[in-house]
Amino acid sequence: MLKILQPGRPKRLGGLLSECLCRYSSDNTDKKPPGSGENRGQAVLVKTPPGEKAPKKPADFTKEDLQWRKPWHEKQFQYYDTLRTFYSEDNNASTLAWIQQPINLSPKAIKKWWARKKDFEERFMQQYIPERHNILGPELAAAHFIVYRGGAVKFHDENKWIKAIDGHYELPDRYKKGMHLQAIDCTDMNLRYEGLDNLRNLKNLEWLSFNSCKHIDDWCLDVITNVFSHSLLYLDLRNCFKVTERGLGAVYKMPHLKVLYLDDLLKDTRYEMTCLLLEELNPQLTIKSDVIDFEIK
Repeated sequence: MLKILQPGRPKRLGGLLSECLCRYSSDNTDKKPPGSGENRGQAVLVKTPPGEKAPKKPADFTKEDLQWRKPWHEKQFQYYDTLRTFYSEDNNASTLAWIQQPINLSPKAIKKWWARKKDFEERFMQQYIPERHNILGPELAAAHFIVYRGGAVKFHDENKWIKAIDGHYELPDRYKKGMHLQAIDCTDMNLRYEGLDNLRNLKNLEWLSFNSCKHIDDWCLDVITNVFSHSLLYLDLRNCFKVTERGLGAVYKMPHLKVLYLDDLLKDTRYEMTCLLLEELNPQLTIKSDVIDFEIK
């Protein structure tokens, strides 16, 4: 080791350097480089510096060592625990499969893409808007929602139906006390499941028609029977081809219903049995399938 020069003990710098060089040369004379002389052809052990881990052999590698990042569903943070409900191990695989698909620019593929885009836009535009209901109230907000999309409504104590003509209709643009919807006609409307939220909190609705609404299905019928179970008297489900006997069974939750219009009571054995059970549970209910025509003026 180098000695520290202390005051009062002078020593020449040349002598000190020569002493250090002599000690270094004497310590390294007996050491031979690996792979030379007698050690050639023999395995050489390399010591790992202190504080560092020894490198793993290929057989010691595990699956976790080969992962470049930890999946979301295995992380322990709070927000990852919340996202774990919507995350699965197949998400990465499905995303990669979608990226690797060839781009299809055929007319049929473009038509399907455009249909999906329009479907998404329609669902988004029919979502419940709290601000509209706060300004208009549930009755007028539902009336604006239906009439704007081609439907018709009728209020209690009024003899006329309100329907848009060339995109124009007459409805109050602010809340008006005493206006309660009695009837809603959604014939040929492009009504979605998301749009049914705009029909909630209607107190005295008695007449409701979904004739030729192609998107009304069993899920929609479950919402309808829950929302209008307290007041509905008339329900028209003709030309709603997605409604099956499973959705039709939810009609039992409307004890005040008197008239139910369907397409064909005998189209299926289970469908026919469901209709018979509904009439047995509700003696005042009449299920019809005959053609009716009426004009809204």
